[in-house]
Order: sequence, then structure tokens, then C-alpha cells
Amino acid sequence: MSDTILELHPLAPLLLRDGRPFLELHPLAPLLLRDGRPFGSGGEETRAQSLPVPLPHTLAGFVRTQLGGRQGWNWRDDVALHRHLQELHGVPVYAALQRDEMFMFPAPLNAVVDKSGRIYRSLPREVENGSTDAPDGLLPLQFDEETDSNFKPESGYAYWPKDAIESWLLGKMPAPLEKVHGPIVDERTHLAMDSEKGVGDDGKLFSVTYRSFEDCAGGQYHRWNLRVKTDVAESLDPIGHLGGERRPVALTDVGNKRQWPNLGEFEAVKKELLRPERKKIFFLLTTPALFADGWKPAWLGLNADAAAQHDGNSLPAGIKALMTGGARLVGAAVGRKVPVSGWNLRENKPKPVRWAVPAGSVYFLEVEKDFDRETWLNAWMKPLSDDQNDQRDGFGLALWGVWE
Repeated sequence: MSDTILELHPLAPLLLRDGRPFLELHPLAPLLLRDGRPFGSGGEETRAQSLPVPLPHTLAGFVRTQLGGRQGWNWRDDVALHRHLQELHGVPVYAALQRDEMFMFPAPLNAVVDKSGRIYRSLPREVENGSTDAPDGLLPLQFDEETDSNFKPESGYAYWPKDAIESWLLGKMPAPLEKVHGPIVDERTHLAMDSEKGVGDDGKLFSVTYRSFEDCAGGQYHRWNLRVKTDVAESLDPIGHLGGERRPVALTDVGNKRQWPNLGEFEAVKKELLRPERKKIFFLLTTPALFADGWKPAWLGLNADAAAQHDGNSLPAGIKALMTGGARLVGAAVGRKVPVSGWNLRENKPKPVRWAVPAGSVYFLEVEKDFDRETWLNAWMKPLSDDQNDQRDGFGLALWGVWE
């Protein structure tokens, strides 16, 4: 089958190709992607907030549910369901965000934009007196250039296009940025219903903030999609339901590896990362990450000798090769933690809340000696989370760059 985009009849099954097919997910209605805060119509909290994009495990669950539904599973048969779920949890699901067919990435948290649109970069730097309050002996982040005393960051630059991110990964300043907030906010007010009378319950108003994946801001139409990379060769229905209130989502098989931000699309970055003299590198999270040590990866605790003796099976892709070079963390720009929960289908109860490092967080490393850089670059746009289940859910996808 040729690598072309398929035009599908609305009721036709989606036939995925062999060998890591690529899906495009386009919401057909505004999505409600709960952010973990409590909510109940008529209760103390009467506003439901939506995240800009689904969390990785939400998307992974959506794709796996589509697989199970298409295979005709009985979701109430506990014995068979547990076996099927175990199989499905082995299916990796990674996602990247697109606007108008262009990949968009979360803004690096070591970047600040002022009201004039000027971009500032912060990097790990030694302080003059040699003392620091940073944890684990890390260096504080400081701006490369002096800022005005009245400097105030400007909000709204939540997502950067590929060209801007590529410049940032190379240690260069990108061209002036467009303000991109992500899928737009769509807030609606609702009235709670009296289930017995079938009428509105007086005084019980609540609002819901959805995210719309289509907008006409500034008179220009924009369409947001989620590009999903998975490892299945099954047929899927072209319509699924995602998030709160089960809003419809269209699935399209794009089946072309060029429809993913592979390292081959960042040739200049790849060239720099392969240079043996490049001892200062960093990674930028494009999806939230779950680390055993809270805000930082447990694998960063491996020294070169321990990494060389490690079988590497439980480590993220390419990380064993990196750590044999004696890589160590010297600084980090980490955002506010993100709650991750959900429903445990096997045990039929809520999952305990875990805390993820947000997308956009940046970790600065220094390596002491040469290592197998070709093998390390298998980590490009692969999950860096510590747990293998979290890796398969797509937590902690990352891009890599260089710094000075």
C-alpha cells in the first residue's frame, strides 16, 4: 500500500498499516479534559476546567479502547477483560500536537518573552560568591543578557512551531514568535437537572471550560490535530469518543513516517548532537513525564560504571549509552507539577493521584567522556519516564539540544 493519506467513508473501518502506523486524531467537538480539580454541579466547586490537550495516558487509553471495541471485547467480562487489558498495555502510544499540519511544541521553560516580543534564554551559571540554594548542588539558571529593571514576562507564547524549537535546540534565538495559546477556550454555562422531575434545578448553575480544536482567531481559520504514533496493525472505527462527556473524535490513518517529528527532520540539530566535542546537552519534554524521584529521572543517578553494567532493559531508549559517558545533571527549569489520575478498569476504582513534571521542562546535562552518540539518539522523541508502563503511555517524550 502506498504511503498516502486515506480518504475514508464515515462508516468504513480504519485499516491500519503494518509497522508502527501513524494516526491523526481530530476532535469534532470541543473537548473536556479534566485537570484534576474537584468538581460537582451545585457543590462547592462549580467550574470544571479543561487541560489544553489530553494527558498521555488519556490518549493511550483512547487508542487502546478503540482496539478493544473493534475486536468486540466484552468490557464486563472480568476474567477475559483482565487478560485483554494486559495485552493492550503493551501497545506503545506516543502523541504530538499539530496546528494546520505544522508540529507545535510546548514552550521551553527556560525561555521568557517580554512585552516587546524579545526572547531571553536562561542557562545554568556559576554564581559570583560560589554559594547556591539550588538542590543537589545544581547551578541556578541565569539570563544570558541583562534585563530591564521593569522587565515583565508576557504570557500567551504557550506553543512554538518547529522552526523556533529547532533554533532553540541549536542554542540560537528564533525569529519573533506568534502568540499561540493552544486549542482555544470555549466556556459554557449549564444548569443542573432534577432527575426526578426532569426539569432544571433552580439555583444550581455551573460552568465548563472546554477546549476547541478549531478556531477563527483574527479572522484566520486554524485546525488542531493530535498526531499519534503507535504499534498496532488492526482495524479501527473512524469515529471514537474522548474525554469528559465522550466527545466525538475522527481518526485518520496517515501512514507516513514523515508525519512525525523524527530526528531526520532536524538535520542541523542531529549534526550538533553527534559532535564528540559537544559535552553540554539538554532535553526538552514535549509531554509530561513521571519520574521515580519526583522532579528528576532516577536514571540520572547512574554513574558511568553502573550504566555500563546495566542490562538497559528497564531504561528509556538510548539512555544507557548516554549514561556510560558519565552524564550528570547541572541545572533544570521545571514547571508546576501536574496531577495524573484516572480510573483503574481492572480493579474498578479510581487510581491514586501521581504528580508529573510538566511539558516544556528543560534539563541541562554535562557529559565527561565519549560515548555511543548514535545509540543515544534513539532517545529522540522517545519517553524518558522511569517506569516502562509510563513509557508505553507516552509520558516524557523529549527533544534534545545543545547549550554553552
